[in-house]
Amino acid sequence: MDKNEIIKILTDTSSELGEIIALAGARSDEVLQLKTMRGKTCFFSYSKKTGNQVYIRKTDKDQLTRLATNQYEIKLKAAAEKEKFQIDRCLETLSKDPESSDVNKVKIPEQIKQHVMSSELTKEGYAKKWQEGNSVVKKRRTHKQDDYHKFKTLRGDYVGSKSEVIIADRLFVKGIPYHYEVAFTPDAILDFSRPVYNDLGIISGYEVLGFTPFDEDTLHPDFYVLNSRTRKAYFWEHLGMMDNPEYCWKNFNRFMRILDAGYIIGEDLVVTHEDKKHPLMTEDIDRIIEKYLT
Repeated sequence: MDKNEIIKILTDTSSELGEIIALAGARSDEVLQLKTMRGKTCFFSYSKKTGNQVYIRKTDKDQLTRLATNQYEIKLKAAAEKEKFQIDRCLETLSKDPESSDVNKVKIPEQIKQHVMSSELTKEGYAKKWQEGNSVVKKRRTHKQDDYHKFKTLRGDYVGSKSEVIIADRLFVKGIPYHYEVAFTPDAILDFSRPVYNDLGIISGYEVLGFTPFDEDTLHPDFYVLNSRTRKAYFWEHLGMMDNPEYCWKNFNRFMRILDAGYIIGEDLVVTHEDKKHPLMTEDIDRIIEKYLT
């Protein structure tokens, strides 16, 4: 969580506390008092202004509710005012502090900063390392054109549909690191002594004993994407023929395998879909990128 996120959370909290303070204004100076008389609890209305005490029957529920609520609101308002004061002081301190965890904003000489950019401590450095290689086995045919992968993206990958081109290009333009069609077997144990190299000669994953990226049981999620800020990676599946029953059944089985492995749609897996009457819209892609990846 970066500084701007913390400021936003604190600002929202301060605003909510301000609303509580405004709504919790005491309606009168009367409070509810309890006294034990002859072993029984009795209720009294006590006026802070006059000091008068008036006995209240337990059957007078409306008055008991009014005074109890009034007393609660007095306590709530005092607690909210104290908490808001502390948060506002914290916000004031943060607004005066020019330092930031963003490498582009930290005040160090540019000659030093250029060597920091590749550090995994920075989101830029982490994203670069993640893009060059990750713990998921990478499919070897990435970057190659074949009978299925006919459509070229801005980054130079060949993908299987025009919709995948749109998704890949939106990710690329917005600077979101991604891998296309990683080979994925749930619960597979990687063998780090057997690296897999992509066409650029860079290690893009590792083999698994008794497993190759072309096994029939291997899943190939369309995209594997990274939120550089939170460092959380997601699978992104696009279902492009939802009006085809056979296609839907095939993908249902694939999804069940992913879900059975503990991955959760909306938390670990992002899904988009379309059919002939309802094409994929760039606005939908941008909303997903905004929610999960920025």
